[in-house]
Amino acid sequence: MTFKIEFAAASDMGKVRKNNEDSWLLAPELELAIVADGMGGHNSGEVASSLAVKVTRDKYESMKLTGLKPNPYNDKVSLETNQLGFAVQLANAVIYEAGTAGPENKGMGTTLSAGLLNGSKFSIAHIGDSRIYLLRAGVMQQLTEDHSLVMEHVKKGLLTKEQAEVSPLQNILTRALGTQKSPPVDLVEAMLEEGDRLLFCTDGLFKAVKEDKLIELVKIQPDNAKACGDLVAAANANGGPDNITVIIGSVLKKTFKETLKDMLRKSYA
Repeated sequence: MTFKIEFAAASDMGKVRKNNEDSWLLAPELELAIVADGMGGHNSGEVASSLAVKVTRDKYESMKLTGLKPNPYNDKVSLETNQLGFAVQLANAVIYEAGTAGPENKGMGTTLSAGLLNGSKFSIAHIGDSRIYLLRAGVMQQLTEDHSLVMEHVKKGLLTKEQAEVSPLQNILTRALGTQKSPPVDLVEAMLEEGDRLLFCTDGLFKAVKEDKLIELVKIQPDNAKACGDLVAAANANGGPDNITVIIGSVLKKTFKETLKDMLRKSYA
């Protein structure tokens, strides 16, 4: 079955921060979506997140066009997932270099969660504590894993998930782009079904709005643009302690006309 994903997005500074260090991207021509949450002094967070989004998009596109097989290569996932992961690694190199080039950007970094439609699969490259969720038949599953100190403690049984949500250590990341020369990037694949919805978000959303409330707000609002707005409003109503960025996508079956158009485009490529 051939799918398409129709996305909408919203981003807001929140109620506390003086600027928005989040970046996001919707690239329907590549069937790609990205969220990134920057960190660092002055405007470094904004620089890091915008570089991450731009470089990942551009490098993925060039590899997709040339069919380049990245090295190293992960045999457990598809070529497209490997290409996306390699593009994120190239973004890391650019941010790391920019962060070490001068004192104004020293120590900058960013999370990044990128997802693309890959046939009937969804390919993810992820680092940091932004998240991608899959909502199917009223059940929401987190597809990414938070690279944070509190999540390490949860995995070791030192904290419960509920304790982690209020821990003063919850903002400490164990991995991010730009903070190390070559950090590991998680590569994940999930099979999609018609009617699925995908939610990308930075921590400004899920740290302000509990997961059960996120599910409820997305479920009751089928319009993705309005659902994004509702989630941002809910985070701000709870104090808006951080920048908030949300992307929601609906998985739809392509029409016969759209499928035919794709086949013709490939045959002439």
